[in-house]
Amino acid sequence: MRPVCKITIDGQTASNELMGRVISCSVNDKEGVGSDTCQIELNNSPSAQIPSRGAIIRIWLGYDTQLSFMGTFVVDEVSLTLFPHKMSIGGKAADMREKIKENKERHWDKINLGKIVSQIAGDNGLEAKVDSSLANFSYDWFGQQDESDIHVLKRLERQHDALFSVKDNKLIFAKKGTGKTPSGNDLSKVTVTKNNIIEGSGKISLSDRAEYKEVVAYHQNRDDVERKEIKANSSADGTATYRIGEPSASLSEAQAAANSKAKELKRQAIKFSCNIFGNPAARAGAPLVFSGMKVGVDGFEFIIEAAGHKWSKSGYTTSLSGKLKV
Repeated sequence: MRPVCKITIDGQTASNELMGRVISCSVNDKEGVGSDTCQIELNNSPSAQIPSRGAIIRIWLGYDTQLSFMGTFVVDEVSLTLFPHKMSIGGKAADMREKIKENKERHWDKINLGKIVSQIAGDNGLEAKVDSSLANFSYDWFGQQDESDIHVLKRLERQHDALFSVKDNKLIFAKKGTGKTPSGNDLSKVTVTKNNIIEGSGKISLSDRAEYKEVVAYHQNRDDVERKEIKANSSADGTATYRIGEPSASLSEAQAAANSKAKELKRQAIKFSCNIFGNPAARAGAPLVFSGMKVGVDGFEFIIEAAGHKWSKSGYTTSLSGKLKV
């Protein structure tokens, strides 16, 4: 199979002449918001037309048997190198609205998480896709106090062990580390074997620095002087207690925050990184397993946090990193 890259700029397929100039094309896919980027490097002799800032780039990667759509990006930087003449085009995820970064003051009464996310999405011209396991969490009161919609969503994702992202005109709020989409569909599992890993690139890190026995969160009513402790078990091998400093507005919020942090600490205990032969199905959020590698490595299931895809004239590779699935 021959590695193939396809690029369009403002809807126009890059000409054979331009594609012949492309030295490399990289797509970096990470969990969360605003982190997807692309980088295209091409031979600039004779000089090619410089794309304008804000031009829309769409990229497909794969093989001559099948191409996979990798994302839509907005050109945000172009640099030129002299002798030899090269052009580097950088792009960022295309769906982030400036309005979502503006600070606001508002609050909601007697509302669930799904409706909060849906209203924020609607205010920014986006369609909400909220994980069904999170959508019904109920708030007696939830406030947005001189903070942006992005800040609110990040606060919600910390409280609920979730991640949000904006892709293809959708605001996605999903459970972290499940290997599923918000609609409950499974992401393609990536299996790393001796046949598809690039020799010398695989690494598993086991750390006891992230092992805490329990997590403690706090809740304090306005009428109460004494704070209430809410606990969540983290690691049976841990001895210390991790304490969340910021108090929650209700007991249920405190429990959700404690559970979320306990899971994140478990993930931190075991991490992986590796490079494999190019696989466009290897995306951030997808599950990954090692097979036929080594006792103590096989059997663990991880979640990919970052996937870097790089195509060049010499081939196509994918660099992966992530944490234990919890």
